[in-house]
Amino acid sequence: MSLRYSAFLTGLVLCSATRAQHPVIQSVLDAMRMDSMLHYVNELSGEVPTQINGSQQTITSRYKTNAGNVLAQDYLTQKLTQFGYTPVIQSFSTTGKNVLATKPGDGSTNEVVVLCAHYDAMPAGNLNAPAADDDGSGVCALLEAARILRDVDFVHPIVFALWDEEEQGKIGSAYYAAGMAANDALIKAVVNMDAIAYDGDGDTKARVHVRPIANSLSIADTVFAVLEHYAIGLDLLNTNPGATYSDHASFWNEGYGAVLIIEEFSTDANPHYHTPTDLVQYFDVPYYDKLARLSIGTLATLAIPVEGSVSVLENAGLWEPRMYAYPNPAVTDAGLWLELPTPRPVTIDLYDTMGKQVSSIHKGMMPAGKNGFTLPLANLAPGGYVVRAQAAGKEAVSLRLVRLP
Repeated sequence: MSLRYSAFLTGLVLCSATRAQHPVIQSVLDAMRMDSMLHYVNELSGEVPTQINGSQQTITSRYKTNAGNVLAQDYLTQKLTQFGYTPVIQSFSTTGKNVLATKPGDGSTNEVVVLCAHYDAMPAGNLNAPAADDDGSGVCALLEAARILRDVDFVHPIVFALWDEEEQGKIGSAYYAAGMAANDALIKAVVNMDAIAYDGDGDTKARVHVRPIANSLSIADTVFAVLEHYAIGLDLLNTNPGATYSDHASFWNEGYGAVLIIEEFSTDANPHYHTPTDLVQYFDVPYYDKLARLSIGTLATLAIPVEGSVSVLENAGLWEPRMYAYPNPAVTDAGLWLELPTPRPVTIDLYDTMGKQVSSIHKGMMPAGKNGFTLPLANLAPGGYVVRAQAAGKEAVSLRLVRLP
């Protein structure tokens, strides 16, 4: 019996960690920052310039033969290095390059858990290919996972995998999966994120694609357990047999367990798919937050936090309240998120630039974690504003906003 087949039998048992909340996993979810993910997506999709290899660059397209594809490789490698990893470039053709980073486990097993997304883009040719949703959204959720998981100890090694040339037929992931299979390498689970930020009708529907291959059904069970136990708030649909149009299928082809987490593409398809208008402005930001949390929570559950390991917040020391808004600037109402380490009374008010209070957003107890509000900007005059949150026992947290005409 091969080691890979033995691992498949072992993986059929759903780990007990999915049956209840785990404080470390909850701390991971609480530490996620949507402003970070949106910042990454804006840079990766070329909506803002960024520093790459010491100079300012704009990634206008990540199509496989475009110069922006190489810039994206460098950008992702640079980010993972900044987060404390040693990324590896896996070349599989003259143009194709996967970007991989491995977080070691506790040494008791070499059976890896893979979190993945593809960074290449469409449309082809010389057109702009921002690909913010497909699949900048998945890529940047992966970057956020790498950032917050760096100092959290897990039993299983984690591979953060960014595939190239998915749009040409899953070429990058197929190369990696085939190489793992040829070496009888052990893979406990693959969680693939491909387009997780568009919800045109606002119904919060999303899909998990799965097939009865290896332990894929158990991985899907873990996804649904994370959805329930961490109250993520999605209408999640189980699709079996799942589609084979994304990188998870490369692992099915090699007999490994894998799932795809994706927006509801069948009945609410993104009209900007594979066009130059696949931009961040069309994201449903709270929906993106939920699908990213679901994916990262599933990864952390499958990798199994080491017994007695400290949480993200304990590793980080004192966790100050954090606040961010999107969109900013805004032409209408904006969303506001305030993250708290513990429950506490909070007052949130909106002021104009002269210091006059123009709106009271919230007053009273607020639970720990992320709290969402609507900033009523639509009926205000264009110009600058400040939102101020005063948490009991803490200095006020302020954020500048711009209301556009």
